[in-house]
Parts: sequence; C-alpha cells; structure tokens
Amino acid sequence: MAHEILRVARPEDHAAVSDLLSRSYSILMAPAYPADLLALALPVITKANPALLASGRYAVVETGDGMLVGCGGWSRERPGSGEITPGLAHIRHFAIDPARLRCGLGRRLYDWCEHAARGEDMKAFECHSSLNAEPFYRALGFARVGTLNIDFGPCALPAILMTRRIY
Repeated sequence: MAHEILRVARPEDHAAVSDLLSRSYSILMAPAYPADLLALALPVITKANPALLASGRYAVVETGDGMLVGCGGWSRERPGSGEITPGLAHIRHFAIDPARLRCGLGRRLYDWCEHAARGEDMKAFECHSSLNAEPFYRALGFARVGTLNIDFGPCALPAILMTRRIY
C-alpha cells in the first residue's frame, strides 16, 4: 500500500475529485437507492464543487503515486441555500474509494474537518447524509434529526439530516 497524505484540495484537483466521487458513489449508493434514481442523480452529484475546492475547507487523501482515495470537507454555507448560521458548519461531499473502505480514511478526513471548524469557532456540524452513509456518520457521533429530499434538478434524492456538537 502506498503512503497516503491528507492535504488541502486545490482547484486543479477538480477532475481527480470528480473521478473519486464517481467511483465511490456509483458503487456505495447502489444498495440504498433505485437504479433509475441513481442514473439521474449521479451525473450531478459526482461533479466536484469548484467553490469547495478553492475554499481551503476541503481536503483529499492522496496516495504516493498521486491517486485520490478520499475526499471531504465542510463549509459555513448550508448546501443548496447558502444560508449561514453562526456556529454551525456543514459537512460536504465526503467520498472514499470503495477499495479503501474501513481503513480509517473517512475518520481521518472528519477529524481534519472538526479541527479546522473548531478553529473557526464552529460549535456544531450539520450533515445531509445519503441513506447508505448514515452508519458512518452515526459512528462519528452524529445523531439523526430527520429526513429530507435533496433537489438535484433532474431528481430529488432522499437523505438524512444529521447533527453533531463539536467539543
């Protein structure tokens, strides 16, 4: 296994992050969502967000040979609305290469996010979790608040609203 580094994402990571999102979401979301719904959602949700990549609040895990195997970050802005609530941060666009699940990469990315958010006086995280990712976020200490449908233009994807205090 190659040595892996966690680093802040850059705008030029756009293609590699999009590739990772596609590899991850197409496999990991398949058991939780109907194939016809994923066919509509995946082209939209697997595109890297340029604003996140440029924010300094999004990170990637990269192998020694330059392949991305994990990504994720946070923002002050609520996804979809841009609303800002003082002290509330939002977990954004996490993905792990399916071949690297349960190797600690997701937790490593989350810990990086929490440390950075705490440094900017954030007191809690909110997360719009996909149905398949709820166990991951629950293991990190997130609690289910309710359900929601996230509108991606061509479709709405059922999701779970979760929160976690940052201590």
